[in-house]
Amino acid sequence: MPRTALPLLLVSLSLAAAEPPAQPWTDKASLSMVSLSGNAQGQTLGLSNEFKYTGPVSSFAFNAGAVRVSTTTIAYSAVGTSPTQYDVKETRTTVTTAESYLANGRYDHTIDTAFFAFGALGWDRNVPSGISSRTVTSAGMGYAWVKTEALRFRTDLGGGYTRIKPVFETPGFQDSFGTWNLTVDFARKAGAAGLVTSNLEVSTSMKDTSAYLAVWKNAFTTNLGKRLALKVGYDCTYNNAPAYLAVDILQAGAVPPVVLGKAPVRLRKLDTVLTTSLVISL
Repeated sequence: MPRTALPLLLVSLSLAAAEPPAQPWTDKASLSMVSLSGNAQGQTLGLSNEFKYTGPVSSFAFNAGAVRVSTTTIAYSAVGTSPTQYDVKETRTTVTTAESYLANGRYDHTIDTAFFAFGALGWDRNVPSGISSRTVTSAGMGYAWVKTEALRFRTDLGGGYTRIKPVFETPGFQDSFGTWNLTVDFARKAGAAGLVTSNLEVSTSMKDTSAYLAVWKNAFTTNLGKRLALKVGYDCTYNNAPAYLAVDILQAGAVPPVVLGKAPVRLRKLDTVLTTSLVISL
């Protein structure tokens, strides 16, 4: 062996040994926050975490998130005995206009190059939408139509069970029922640093097919560095059987006000959320 070959061989062996093996898991945390103070006060806070473990024939994903929006209204009034003799009073009222929490996990097992089986469990809470607590389980089969480095497209179909605790329960409300579930998942790389994702989940009650729920989540993520990225998301939730909230029924002309009972108010079917957040890869 030539003398120059031995040092080159040792250098190449040391570089190969220094390269760490690819880790089977990823963990991404995102944060978004807006805070106002002064004459206008309010706070918006969003947190989420996405963990995924990928093995030779199976994968596990766990996601958790929270969004809270509060607004403070400042009202002024003046009480006095003359235009020059008065006291100014400040009254602040803080209202939570949006509050949602979620946690869900999913296990996928590959059967062959395209077919896979899955099982999932999820929980969420969304008080402004009338949901105090909702637990969802599902299992089924799916097919990966396209699975490359640049493009992913797959669908799955299954059955499940849903249990709901509403903020306000109306007569005849079904708090538990079986469901049929359909999921369409799409992801495509955009250039060298971008990624476009779209996920649609549709579930319908086995007791009443008109009571269906569709959740469509879209996002564009671009890498700002090795561990930092910027993510813009747009989510749509359409509930064809929305929940109810209760409002007080006040007696007409009564002073002070007299509450006669509660009146159910049906909420809107469509909710949309637009988010911009920083994503940190751990």
